[in-house]
Amino acid sequence: MYWTHFQTIHFSQFLHNGYERQLAIPKKFVDNLKKKLPESVVLKGPSGLTWNVGLTSNDDTLFFNHGWQEFVKDHSLEENDFLIFKYNGGSQFDVLVFDGENLCEKGATYFVRKSEHAEHDNGCLSKRKLGEASIDEVHTRCSSPEKVIDDDAVLIPSLQHIISVATNIGAQQQTTPARPIRARRNLGSKNPTTYQEGAVSDSDAELTPINKSGSYRQQYQSNRRPITQDEIKNALHLAQEASSDETFLVVMRPTHVYKRFFVSIPSDWMSKNLSKENQEIILRVEDNTWQTKYYFHQGRGYGGITGGWKQFAYDNNLEEFDVCLFKPAGHMNYSIILDVSIFRVVHELTPLTQLSSATATPKKRGRKKLI
Repeated sequence: MYWTHFQTIHFSQFLHNGYERQLAIPKKFVDNLKKKLPESVVLKGPSGLTWNVGLTSNDDTLFFNHGWQEFVKDHSLEENDFLIFKYNGGSQFDVLVFDGENLCEKGATYFVRKSEHAEHDNGCLSKRKLGEASIDEVHTRCSSPEKVIDDDAVLIPSLQHIISVATNIGAQQQTTPARPIRARRNLGSKNPTTYQEGAVSDSDAELTPINKSGSYRQQYQSNRRPITQDEIKNALHLAQEASSDETFLVVMRPTHVYKRFFVSIPSDWMSKNLSKENQEIILRVEDNTWQTKYYFHQGRGYGGITGGWKQFAYDNNLEEFDVCLFKPAGHMNYSIILDVSIFRVVHELTPLTQLSSATATPKKRGRKKLI
């Protein structure tokens, strides 16, 4: 069948009434699998921890059931949260969790701990060793992250992907996700990462197949030393301490600093501070300024920073998991000025390597200053 030609497939679900007991798996997803799902599957959360969940069938609908309740509790899932499931073709699903209102990934899900009654493969809670662990992207409020490097999770990079899925599946009883969505990279690796871009499916919007032909290389490669979870948490904590009602935070992910270069802006902040139209935004760090473009999607009410952001990220040597705090600071030539405070995971700066096709050649660019 058609779906058997894809390396991985995704489905997404909004959590509706009754989600805490069980969650339906889209029938179209199940019908198009090349082999039947086992009676028990593994759900891997953003933290890297896993939960064993049993499958039950009722009226031709398959449900996550036994064990799903623990997954819900441990991740503090709420009604209208938006989940994306990436199926690996065996018995495991990688799960990403988004806030249903603004479609921003929930950062807390990267730091969950399993309930005391939950068991690991060896029957007890295990500690992740730094040398063996993978760092997953972290988000706050409306952030979007992923550090570099071997990627075994798929990114659905741009905001439009998520919005598109959410719009199409909104009328369904229970839906399923798709947007960048997360990338994992192994610590210490310096090999360029190959990502696969998710494509939103048809009007049913239940499946997001990933085809190898849709993969692409990052445009910049990190040379930063391996980082720890404590360093990631510290940067996020400091940024949150400095935040206020007038600011918004974005935790950097590969789609912000290594490729694609699109930063979505929280809808609630946007509605209070920006007009619903394409416009220019000036980003300022101390005395240096950068001209960027803000793109607003009229049909769906979402927007983000595109043109000029790549230069800003490169000039400021932004890396995955660094946190940017944006604060309104008046206007210049009819453009809003946003002061940007950067909270770095690692204070020592290591220049990025700019990749040119398959060859990596470092390139430096000067800052663009406005008068």
